[in-house]
Amino acid sequence: MRYPLFHYLGGFLWWILIRFWNTKLENEQSDDKWSRNIFFLIVIGIFTAFITIRFF
Repeated sequence: MRYPLFHYLGGFLWWILIRFWNTKLENEQSDDKWSRNIFFLIVIGIFTAFITIRFF
């Protein structure tokens, strides 16, 4: 895994926004879910950039 910070941040955001604290954070940040976490972080970044550009 090349970007552990992004992997952990994406897992944390997934855990807060999607799972609503129903699972353990360690399970969501595990090594087998690194690609989903990075993809989710990218989607959140694109959505935030779109909202920022659109309304500001």
